[in-house]
Amino acid sequence: MLPSFCDGMDRRGFLRVGSLGGLSMAELMRLQHLQAVEATGSSSAKKKDVNCIFIFIIGGMAHQDLWDPKPDAPSEIRGEFSPIKTVVPGIQLTSLLPNVAQVTDKLAILRSMTHGDPDHTAGYHVMMTGVHPGTGPAFNRTTTNNNVHPSLGSTVAKLGRNDSSLPPYISIPNFLNSGGPSFLGASCAPFVIEADPASPEFAVRDIVLPEGVTSDRSLRRQSALRAVNAFERRVEAMSKQVQSLDTFYEKAYNLMTSQAAKEAFEIGREDEATREAYGMTSLGQCCLMARRLVESGCRFVSIENGHWDTHRKNAMSLRDLLVPPLDLGLSALLRDLDSRGMLESTLVVVTTEFGRTPRINAMAGRDHWPAAFSIIMAGGGLKSGLTIGTTDKQAASVIDRPITPADMAATILSVLGIDPQTVVHTPVGRPVQVGGGGRPISELI
Repeated sequence: MLPSFCDGMDRRGFLRVGSLGGLSMAELMRLQHLQAVEATGSSSAKKKDVNCIFIFIIGGMAHQDLWDPKPDAPSEIRGEFSPIKTVVPGIQLTSLLPNVAQVTDKLAILRSMTHGDPDHTAGYHVMMTGVHPGTGPAFNRTTTNNNVHPSLGSTVAKLGRNDSSLPPYISIPNFLNSGGPSFLGASCAPFVIEADPASPEFAVRDIVLPEGVTSDRSLRRQSALRAVNAFERRVEAMSKQVQSLDTFYEKAYNLMTSQAAKEAFEIGREDEATREAYGMTSLGQCCLMARRLVESGCRFVSIENGHWDTHRKNAMSLRDLLVPPLDLGLSALLRDLDSRGMLESTLVVVTTEFGRTPRINAMAGRDHWPAAFSIIMAGGGLKSGLTIGTTDKQAASVIDRPITPADMAATILSVLGIDPQTVVHTPVGRPVQVGGGGRPISELI
Protein backbone atom coordinates (compact mmCIF):
# COMPACT_ATOMS: atom_id res chain seq x y z
CA MET A 1 0.00 0.00 0.00
CA LEU A 2 1.32 3.44 -0.88
CA PRO A 3 2.00 5.77 2.08
CA SER A 4 0.36 9.06 2.94
CA PHE A 5 1.89 12.25 1.63
CA CYS A 6 5.07 13.63 3.15
CA ASP A 7 3.04 16.17 5.14
CA GLY A 8 1.24 13.34 6.93
CA MET A 9 -2.09 13.81 5.19
CA ASP A 10 -3.95 10.70 4.07
CA ARG A 11 -5.18 11.55 0.59
CA ARG A 12 -8.33 9.49 1.16
CA GLY A 13 -8.96 10.76 4.65
CA PHE A 14 -11.71 13.15 3.74
CA LEU A 15 -15.40 13.00 2.97
CA ARG A 16 -16.03 11.76 -0.53
CA VAL A 17 -18.54 13.81 -2.48
CA GLY A 18 -21.04 11.22 -3.62
CA SER A 19 -22.81 11.14 -6.91
CA LEU A 20 -25.64 13.17 -5.45
CA GLY A 21 -23.79 15.08 -2.73
CA GLY A 22 -26.79 14.76 -0.38
CA LEU A 23 -29.31 15.98 -2.97
CA SER A 24 -31.91 13.94 -4.76
CA MET A 25 -30.98 13.47 -8.41
CA ALA A 26 -33.96 15.57 -9.46
CA GLU A 27 -32.87 18.40 -7.18
CA LEU A 28 -29.38 18.18 -8.65
CA MET A 29 -30.73 18.39 -12.20
CA ARG A 30 -33.01 21.29 -11.30
CA LEU A 31 -30.16 23.27 -9.75
CA GLN A 32 -27.94 22.62 -12.76
CA HIS A 33 -30.68 23.90 -15.07
CA LEU A 34 -31.26 27.05 -13.02
CA GLN A 35 -27.55 27.80 -12.87
CA ALA A 36 -27.20 27.32 -16.63
CA VAL A 37 -30.03 29.81 -17.20
CA GLU A 38 -28.41 32.25 -14.77
CA ALA A 39 -25.04 31.94 -16.52
CA THR A 40 -26.26 32.21 -20.11
CA GLY A 41 -29.59 33.97 -19.87
CA SER A 42 -31.17 31.14 -21.84
CA SER A 43 -31.39 27.41 -21.32
CA SER A 44 -30.90 26.94 -25.07
CA ALA A 45 -27.64 28.92 -25.34
CA LYS A 46 -24.96 27.12 -27.36
CA LYS A 47 -21.39 26.51 -26.27
CA LYS A 48 -18.49 25.08 -28.21
CA ASP A 49 -18.91 21.34 -28.09
CA VAL A 50 -15.50 20.23 -26.79
CA ASN A 51 -15.14 17.93 -23.77
CA CYS A 52 -12.18 17.48 -21.44
CA ILE A 53 -10.32 14.53 -19.90
CA PHE A 54 -8.28 15.96 -17.05
CA ILE A 55 -5.63 13.58 -15.66
CA PHE A 56 -4.09 14.75 -12.39
CA ILE A 57 -0.82 13.13 -11.30
CA ILE A 58 -0.95 13.34 -7.51
CA GLY A 59 2.33 14.01 -5.71
CA GLY A 60 4.36 15.86 -8.34
CA MET A 61 5.83 14.52 -11.60
CA ALA A 62 9.60 14.65 -11.91
CA HIS A 63 9.71 16.69 -15.12
CA GLN A 64 13.42 16.12 -15.78
CA ASP A 65 12.83 12.34 -15.66
CA LEU A 66 9.97 12.43 -18.18
CA TRP A 67 9.15 15.51 -20.27
CA ASP A 68 12.18 17.80 -19.99
CA PRO A 69 15.37 15.69 -20.06
CA LYS A 70 18.74 17.35 -19.42
CA PRO A 71 21.26 14.85 -20.83
CA ASP A 72 24.22 17.23 -20.53
CA ALA A 73 23.70 17.93 -16.82
CA PRO A 74 25.72 16.13 -14.11
CA SER A 75 24.38 12.70 -13.05
CA GLU A 76 22.97 14.04 -9.78
CA ILE A 77 20.81 16.39 -11.89
CA ARG A 78 19.93 14.42 -15.01
CA GLY A 79 19.11 11.16 -13.19
CA GLU A 80 19.25 7.63 -14.54
CA PHE A 81 17.15 7.94 -17.69
CA SER A 82 18.52 8.70 -21.14
CA PRO A 83 16.70 10.81 -23.73
CA ILE A 84 15.02 9.11 -26.68
CA LYS A 85 13.85 10.45 -30.02
CA THR A 86 10.15 10.90 -30.73
CA VAL A 87 8.12 11.00 -33.94
CA VAL A 88 8.58 14.78 -33.92
CA PRO A 89 12.12 15.74 -34.95
CA GLY A 90 13.84 17.78 -32.26
CA ILE A 91 11.59 16.71 -29.40
CA GLN A 92 13.07 14.27 -26.90
CA LEU A 93 11.50 12.49 -23.96
CA THR A 94 13.18 10.08 -21.58
CA SER A 95 13.42 6.33 -22.05
CA LEU A 96 10.53 5.91 -19.58
CA LEU A 97 8.05 7.03 -22.27
CA PRO A 98 8.59 4.86 -25.38
CA ASN A 99 4.87 4.67 -26.21
CA VAL A 100 4.17 8.37 -25.71
CA ALA A 101 7.23 9.07 -27.92
CA GLN A 102 5.23 7.53 -30.79
CA VAL A 103 2.29 9.92 -30.37
CA THR A 104 4.18 13.13 -29.63
CA ASP A 105 2.77 14.57 -32.85
CA LYS A 106 -0.65 14.50 -31.15
CA LEU A 107 0.32 16.52 -28.05
CA ALA A 108 2.04 19.64 -26.80
CA ILE A 109 4.52 19.70 -23.92
CA LEU A 110 4.35 22.80 -21.73
CA ARG A 111 7.81 22.83 -20.13
CA SER A 112 7.61 26.20 -18.43
CA MET A 113 4.79 25.80 -15.89
CA THR A 114 5.53 27.72 -12.72
CA HIS A 115 3.96 28.80 -9.44
CA GLY A 116 5.26 29.51 -5.96
CA ASP A 117 3.79 27.00 -3.51
CA PRO A 118 5.63 23.74 -2.64
CA ASP A 119 2.78 22.52 -0.42
CA HIS A 120 0.76 19.58 -1.77
CA THR A 121 -2.64 20.89 -0.73
CA ALA A 122 -2.11 24.42 -2.03
CA GLY A 123 -0.62 22.91 -5.18
CA TYR A 124 -3.76 20.84 -5.77
CA HIS A 125 -5.88 23.93 -5.42
CA VAL A 126 -3.94 26.18 -7.76
CA MET A 127 -3.68 23.49 -10.47
CA MET A 128 -7.33 22.39 -10.14
CA THR A 129 -8.70 25.94 -10.17
CA GLY A 130 -6.07 28.26 -11.65
CA VAL A 131 -6.20 30.36 -8.49
CA HIS A 132 -3.85 30.33 -5.52
CA PRO A 133 -5.85 29.66 -2.34
CA GLY A 134 -4.06 32.21 -0.18
CA THR A 135 -3.47 31.77 3.53
CA GLY A 136 -6.76 32.90 5.04
CA PRO A 137 -9.07 30.89 7.33
CA ALA A 138 -11.10 29.62 4.35
CA PHE A 139 -8.17 27.47 3.27
CA ASN A 140 -7.33 24.48 5.43
CA ARG A 141 -4.07 22.75 4.53
CA THR A 142 -5.03 19.62 6.50
CA THR A 143 -7.78 18.58 4.08
CA THR A 144 -8.01 18.25 0.33
CA ASN A 145 -11.72 19.07 0.17
CA ASN A 146 -11.11 22.76 0.73
CA ASN A 147 -11.95 24.66 -2.44
CA VAL A 148 -11.69 28.40 -1.94
CA HIS A 149 -12.30 28.76 -5.68
CA PRO A 150 -14.38 26.43 -7.87
CA SER A 151 -12.51 23.66 -9.65
CA LEU A 152 -12.37 23.70 -13.43
CA GLY A 153 -14.78 20.77 -13.61
CA SER A 154 -17.31 22.61 -11.45
CA THR A 155 -16.95 25.74 -13.57
CA VAL A 156 -17.69 23.68 -16.68
CA ALA A 157 -20.70 22.13 -14.91
CA LYS A 158 -22.06 25.61 -14.24
CA LEU A 159 -21.25 27.45 -17.46
CA GLY A 160 -20.93 24.73 -20.08
CA ARG A 161 -23.64 23.35 -22.30
CA ASN A 162 -24.95 19.94 -21.23
CA ASP A 163 -27.47 18.10 -23.38
CA SER A 164 -26.56 14.61 -22.15
CA SER A 165 -28.32 12.39 -19.63
CA LEU A 166 -24.88 12.00 -18.02
CA PRO A 167 -23.74 14.48 -15.37
CA PRO A 168 -21.54 17.20 -16.88
CA TYR A 169 -18.68 16.60 -14.41
CA ILE A 170 -17.55 13.11 -13.38
CA SER A 171 -14.60 12.17 -11.18
CA ILE A 172 -12.94 8.75 -11.21
CA PRO A 173 -11.80 6.61 -9.36
CA ASN A 174 -12.69 8.89 -6.44
CA PHE A 175 -13.17 12.54 -5.53
CA LEU A 176 -10.15 14.44 -6.82
CA ASN A 177 -8.26 16.70 -4.44
CA SER A 178 -9.59 20.29 -4.59
CA GLY A 179 -12.07 19.18 -7.23
CA GLY A 180 -15.12 20.68 -5.51
CA PRO A 181 -17.49 23.50 -6.46
CA SER A 182 -16.80 26.01 -3.65
CA PHE A 183 -19.39 28.80 -3.74
CA LEU A 184 -20.96 27.49 -6.98
CA GLY A 185 -22.88 25.03 -4.82
CA ALA A 186 -23.61 21.32 -4.66
CA SER A 187 -25.19 21.18 -8.10
CA CYS A 188 -21.73 21.76 -9.60
CA ALA A 189 -20.03 19.02 -7.59
CA PRO A 190 -18.77 16.00 -9.50
CA PHE A 191 -20.61 12.74 -9.89
CA VAL A 192 -18.05 10.46 -8.23
CA ILE A 193 -17.35 6.97 -9.49
CA GLU A 194 -15.96 5.56 -6.27
CA ALA A 195 -14.55 2.42 -7.86
CA ASP A 196 -11.54 1.25 -9.83
CA PRO A 197 -12.48 0.23 -13.40
CA ALA A 198 -9.48 -2.13 -13.48
CA SER A 199 -11.11 -4.26 -10.79
CA PRO A 200 -13.03 -7.37 -11.91
CA GLU A 201 -15.80 -6.33 -9.50
CA PHE A 202 -16.06 -2.81 -10.95
CA ALA A 203 -19.58 -1.40 -10.93
CA VAL A 204 -21.04 2.10 -10.82
CA ARG A 205 -23.80 2.73 -8.33
CA ASP A 206 -26.28 5.56 -8.63
CA ILE A 207 -25.34 6.83 -5.17
CA VAL A 208 -21.95 6.82 -3.49
CA LEU A 209 -22.75 6.57 0.18
CA PRO A 210 -20.99 9.23 2.28
CA GLU A 211 -19.34 8.44 5.58
CA GLY A 212 -21.75 7.86 8.43
CA VAL A 213 -24.55 6.27 6.43
CA THR A 214 -25.81 3.24 8.35
CA SER A 215 -26.14 -0.22 6.89
CA ASP A 216 -29.94 0.00 7.35
CA ARG A 217 -30.07 3.08 5.17
CA SER A 218 -27.80 1.37 2.66
CA LEU A 219 -30.18 -1.59 2.49
CA ARG A 220 -33.13 0.71 1.98
CA ARG A 221 -31.32 2.46 -0.86
CA GLN A 222 -30.41 -0.85 -2.46
CA SER A 223 -34.05 -1.88 -2.21
CA ALA A 224 -35.08 1.36 -3.87
CA LEU A 225 -32.57 0.78 -6.66
CA ARG A 226 -34.02 -2.70 -7.26
CA ALA A 227 -37.43 -1.11 -7.51
CA VAL A 228 -36.13 1.39 -10.07
CA ASN A 229 -34.61 -1.43 -12.12
CA ALA A 230 -37.91 -3.27 -12.06
CA PHE A 231 -39.67 -0.07 -13.10
CA GLU A 232 -37.26 0.31 -16.01
CA ARG A 233 -38.56 -2.92 -17.50
CA ARG A 234 -42.00 -1.34 -17.67
CA VAL A 235 -40.88 1.95 -19.25
CA GLU A 236 -42.60 1.32 -22.55
CA ALA A 237 -45.87 0.75 -20.72
CA MET A 238 -45.66 3.97 -18.68
CA SER A 239 -48.87 5.95 -18.51
CA LYS A 240 -49.16 9.43 -19.93
CA GLN A 241 -49.45 10.74 -16.38
CA VAL A 242 -46.00 9.41 -15.51
CA GLN A 243 -44.55 10.59 -18.82
CA SER A 244 -45.67 14.13 -18.06
CA LEU A 245 -43.69 14.37 -14.83
CA ASP A 246 -41.75 17.52 -14.09
CA THR A 247 -38.89 17.87 -16.61
CA PHE A 248 -36.20 17.69 -13.97
CA TYR A 249 -37.55 14.55 -12.35
CA GLU A 250 -37.75 13.05 -15.83
CA LYS A 251 -34.10 13.97 -16.45
CA ALA A 252 -33.09 12.41 -13.15
CA TYR A 253 -35.05 9.31 -13.99
CA ASN A 254 -33.40 9.17 -17.40
CA LEU A 255 -29.95 9.01 -15.81
CA MET A 256 -30.99 5.97 -13.82
CA THR A 257 -32.88 4.25 -16.63
CA SER A 258 -31.33 5.43 -19.90
CA GLN A 259 -29.73 2.47 -21.61
CA ALA A 260 -27.19 4.74 -23.30
CA ALA A 261 -26.20 6.30 -19.97
CA LYS A 262 -25.87 2.93 -18.32
CA GLU A 263 -23.81 1.58 -21.20
CA ALA A 264 -21.37 4.47 -20.87
CA PHE A 265 -20.42 3.16 -17.44
CA GLU A 266 -20.14 -0.47 -18.55
CA ILE A 267 -16.47 -0.74 -19.38
CA GLY A 268 -16.87 -4.50 -19.83
CA ARG A 269 -18.49 -3.78 -23.19
CA GLU A 270 -15.04 -2.94 -24.56
CA ASP A 271 -13.26 -5.80 -26.30
CA GLU A 272 -10.24 -7.33 -24.61
CA ALA A 273 -7.81 -5.98 -27.20
CA THR A 274 -8.90 -2.42 -26.49
CA ARG A 275 -8.68 -2.89 -22.74
CA GLU A 276 -5.24 -4.44 -23.03
CA ALA A 277 -4.08 -1.57 -25.26
CA TYR A 278 -4.82 0.88 -22.43
CA GLY A 279 -3.23 -1.45 -19.87
CA MET A 280 -5.07 -3.34 -17.15
CA THR A 281 -4.08 -0.78 -14.54
CA SER A 282 -6.14 1.73 -12.64
CA LEU A 283 -4.89 4.64 -14.75
CA GLY A 284 -5.20 2.78 -18.03
CA GLN A 285 -8.78 1.70 -17.39
CA CYS A 286 -9.72 5.14 -16.02
CA CYS A 287 -8.51 6.61 -19.32
CA LEU A 288 -10.66 4.12 -21.23
CA MET A 289 -13.65 4.87 -19.00
CA ALA A 290 -13.11 8.60 -19.57
CA ARG A 291 -13.18 8.05 -23.34
CA ARG A 292 -16.50 6.22 -22.97
CA LEU A 293 -17.94 9.01 -20.83
CA VAL A 294 -17.01 11.92 -23.11
CA GLU A 295 -18.18 9.85 -26.08
CA SER A 296 -21.58 9.68 -24.38
CA GLY A 297 -21.74 13.41 -23.64
CA CYS A 298 -19.98 14.10 -20.32
CA ARG A 299 -18.27 17.49 -20.54
CA PHE A 300 -15.45 17.07 -18.00
CA VAL A 301 -13.93 13.86 -16.61
CA SER A 302 -11.24 14.14 -13.95
CA ILE A 303 -8.91 11.22 -13.21
CA GLU A 304 -6.73 10.93 -10.14
CA ASN A 305 -3.49 9.00 -10.38
CA GLY A 306 -1.00 8.75 -7.51
CA HIS A 307 1.16 8.44 -5.56
CA TRP A 308 4.12 10.29 -7.16
CA ASP A 309 5.64 11.96 -4.08
CA THR A 310 9.07 10.44 -4.70
CA HIS A 311 11.25 11.79 -1.89
CA ARG A 312 12.85 8.33 -1.75
CA LYS A 313 14.00 6.07 -4.56
CA ASN A 314 12.66 8.33 -7.27
CA ALA A 315 14.15 6.47 -10.24
CA MET A 316 13.09 3.04 -9.02
CA SER A 317 9.54 4.23 -8.27
CA LEU A 318 9.17 5.86 -11.68
CA ARG A 319 10.63 2.94 -13.62
CA ASP A 320 8.99 0.04 -11.81
CA LEU A 321 5.65 1.44 -10.67
CA LEU A 322 4.50 4.87 -11.73
CA VAL A 323 5.40 5.70 -15.32
CA PRO A 324 4.54 2.50 -17.27
CA PRO A 325 0.76 2.85 -16.70
CA LEU A 326 0.92 6.52 -17.74
CA ASP A 327 3.01 5.76 -20.83
CA LEU A 328 0.63 3.03 -21.98
CA GLY A 329 -2.65 4.66 -20.92
CA LEU A 330 -1.98 8.13 -22.34
CA SER A 331 -0.64 6.87 -25.67
CA ALA A 332 -3.60 4.50 -26.06
CA LEU A 333 -6.07 7.26 -25.19
CA LEU A 334 -4.68 9.63 -27.83
CA ARG A 335 -4.61 6.92 -30.49
CA ASP A 336 -8.12 5.77 -29.63
CA LEU A 337 -9.59 9.28 -29.66
CA ASP A 338 -7.85 9.99 -32.96
CA SER A 339 -9.04 6.77 -34.62
CA ARG A 340 -12.63 7.49 -33.56
CA GLY A 341 -12.54 11.05 -34.86
CA MET A 342 -12.87 12.37 -31.30
CA LEU A 343 -9.49 14.01 -30.70
CA GLU A 344 -10.55 17.35 -32.18
CA SER A 345 -13.54 17.44 -29.83
CA THR A 346 -11.74 16.13 -26.73
CA LEU A 347 -9.14 18.11 -24.81
CA VAL A 348 -6.73 15.87 -22.88
CA VAL A 349 -4.73 17.43 -20.05
CA VAL A 350 -2.07 15.70 -17.95
CA THR A 351 -1.11 17.88 -15.01
CA THR A 352 0.33 17.71 -11.50
CA GLU A 353 0.70 20.03 -8.52
CA PHE A 354 4.41 20.79 -9.10
CA GLY A 355 7.67 19.27 -10.31
CA ARG A 356 10.61 17.75 -8.43
CA THR A 357 13.95 19.22 -7.40
CA PRO A 358 16.77 19.36 -9.93
CA ARG A 359 19.23 17.69 -7.59
CA ILE A 360 18.70 14.12 -6.37
CA ASN A 361 18.74 13.98 -2.57
CA ALA A 362 20.58 11.64 -0.19
CA MET A 363 17.67 9.16 -0.27
CA ALA A 364 17.87 8.83 -4.07
CA GLY A 365 14.71 10.94 -4.30
CA ARG A 366 13.62 14.33 -5.53
CA ASP A 367 11.74 16.87 -3.41
CA HIS A 368 9.00 19.43 -4.18
CA TRP A 369 9.76 22.04 -6.86
CA PRO A 370 7.03 24.47 -8.05
CA ALA A 371 9.42 26.89 -9.78
CA ALA A 372 9.50 24.88 -13.02
CA PHE A 373 7.65 21.79 -14.24
CA SER A 374 5.89 20.28 -17.24
CA ILE A 375 2.32 19.40 -18.20
CA ILE A 376 0.74 17.97 -21.35
CA MET A 377 -2.15 19.20 -23.50
CA ALA A 378 -3.57 17.41 -26.53
CA GLY A 379 -6.62 17.47 -28.77
CA GLY A 380 -9.47 19.95 -28.54
CA GLY A 381 -8.34 21.64 -31.75
CA LEU A 382 -5.04 22.76 -30.19
CA LYS A 383 -1.77 22.80 -32.08
CA SER A 384 0.35 19.73 -31.46
CA GLY A 385 3.80 18.30 -32.05
CA LEU A 386 5.51 21.12 -30.21
CA THR A 387 7.03 22.18 -26.93
CA ILE A 388 6.34 25.52 -25.27
CA GLY A 389 8.72 27.23 -22.86
CA THR A 390 12.24 26.44 -21.78
CA THR A 391 13.97 25.70 -18.50
CA ASP A 392 17.64 26.20 -17.69
CA LYS A 393 20.34 23.50 -17.94
CA GLN A 394 19.24 21.97 -14.63
CA ALA A 395 15.45 22.16 -15.21
CA ALA A 396 15.38 24.43 -12.17
CA SER A 397 14.13 27.75 -13.53
CA VAL A 398 11.97 28.93 -16.41
CA ILE A 399 14.09 30.99 -18.78
CA ASP A 400 11.56 31.42 -21.59
CA ARG A 401 7.76 31.76 -21.75
CA PRO A 402 6.60 31.21 -18.15
CA ILE A 403 3.09 29.72 -17.98
CA THR A 404 0.97 30.00 -14.84
CA PRO A 405 -1.85 27.78 -13.56
CA ALA A 406 -4.22 30.65 -14.41
CA ASP A 407 -3.01 30.53 -18.04
CA MET A 408 -3.63 26.77 -18.07
CA ALA A 409 -7.14 27.30 -16.66
CA ALA A 410 -7.94 30.05 -19.15
CA THR A 411 -6.81 27.81 -22.01
CA ILE A 412 -8.96 24.87 -20.88
CA LEU A 413 -12.05 27.01 -20.41
CA SER A 414 -11.54 28.79 -23.72
CA VAL A 415 -11.20 25.49 -25.61
CA LEU A 416 -14.42 24.26 -23.95
CA GLY A 417 -16.25 27.35 -25.20
CA ILE A 418 -16.28 29.27 -21.92
CA ASP A 419 -14.91 32.82 -21.82
CA PRO A 420 -12.26 32.77 -19.05
CA GLN A 421 -13.12 36.38 -18.27
CA THR A 422 -16.67 35.40 -17.32
CA VAL A 423 -17.54 36.72 -13.87
CA VAL A 424 -19.55 34.72 -11.32
CA HIS A 425 -20.55 35.93 -7.89
CA THR A 426 -20.10 34.48 -4.44
CA PRO A 427 -23.12 34.26 -2.11
CA VAL A 428 -22.18 37.66 -0.66
CA GLY A 429 -21.97 39.22 -4.11
CA ARG A 430 -18.20 39.31 -4.62
CA PRO A 431 -17.35 39.07 -8.34
CA VAL A 432 -14.90 36.31 -9.31
CA GLN A 433 -13.38 35.82 -12.75
CA VAL A 434 -13.57 32.11 -13.58
CA GLY A 435 -10.21 32.00 -15.39
CA GLY A 436 -8.29 33.43 -12.45
CA GLY A 437 -7.05 36.33 -14.57
CA GLY A 438 -5.00 34.06 -16.84
CA ARG A 439 -4.68 34.27 -20.61
CA PRO A 440 -5.12 31.41 -23.07
CA ILE A 441 -1.79 30.09 -24.31
CA SER A 442 -1.58 31.68 -27.73
CA GLU A 443 0.98 29.21 -29.10
CA LEU A 444 -1.59 26.43 -28.74
CA ILE A 445 -4.66 28.11 -30.20
